[in-house]
Amino acid sequence: MRIGFHVSISGGFSLSVQRAFELGCTCMQIFSRNPRGWTVKPFDSDDVAEFKKLREKWDIGPVFVHTNYLINLASSKADLYARSIEQFVIDLERTEHLGAEYLVTHLGSASGMAPEWMIERVSNAFNMAMRLHPPKAGILLENTAGESGDVGYTLEQVQDVISRLDDARNIGICYDTCHGFAAGYDIRTKKDVDALAKKIDETVGLEKLKGMHLNDCLRDFGSHVDRHWHIGDGTIGLDGFNALLNHAAFKNVPKIMETPKNTEEDDPRNMKTVRSIVK
Repeated sequence: MRIGFHVSISGGFSLSVQRAFELGCTCMQIFSRNPRGWTVKPFDSDDVAEFKKLREKWDIGPVFVHTNYLINLASSKADLYARSIEQFVIDLERTEHLGAEYLVTHLGSASGMAPEWMIERVSNAFNMAMRLHPPKAGILLENTAGESGDVGYTLEQVQDVISRLDDARNIGICYDTCHGFAAGYDIRTKKDVDALAKKIDETVGLEKLKGMHLNDCLRDFGSHVDRHWHIGDGTIGLDGFNALLNHAAFKNVPKIMETPKNTEEDDPRNMKTVRSIVK
């Protein structure tokens, strides 16, 4: 089982691989730039070369890149919508330049608009982006918790977006356990995990599940509030992660933790917890 963390790129991409290796990661997730700004710094070619060399040396993969947080492919504002498509293409190009396998993206939000309108809006954005830059890396759609204005909080909505794409060959999903639990997909028992596997297969298809964000949830089941927490310490709990991590449908799916990093002990503790659960 490939397990890793979202790690910082502070100081360079090669340092992010070093951080991942020291945490015992066998896969990893990064941003390719400042996630809360529009500016894009050019790559340092030596740093990128070292990044590729080290991840191969330590067998860390796949590498997931997460899109910029300002991107909103469902926005009802014409200027932000156009800029989001442009910036998504930049993130896709940077993902491929790094040699990363996947780009993970949220579907977006538009408060006051109906889900059907947002699904069409997001689908059009992806179609435009892929016409501007046919993807070589995989594009993974991440489910949401269903906070106000979000789209993509049901697997049916995610599948609806995929079904409207001109070419979905490079499209997959990254299932976030915290988001799913908050949105109403329970995983606290083996029966619940069986039901989730069946639901994914009936909608997007298990073959499109290329990654998972492994996060416990701080808020209650069905709360529609996105608050990640440490593995086993939240409302999903250890029994739920035991059922999920050892389930045949999910066992070989690469998993990235985005758990809180309040102290230097947090990541090692979460990695130890997960490794102790895996049979």
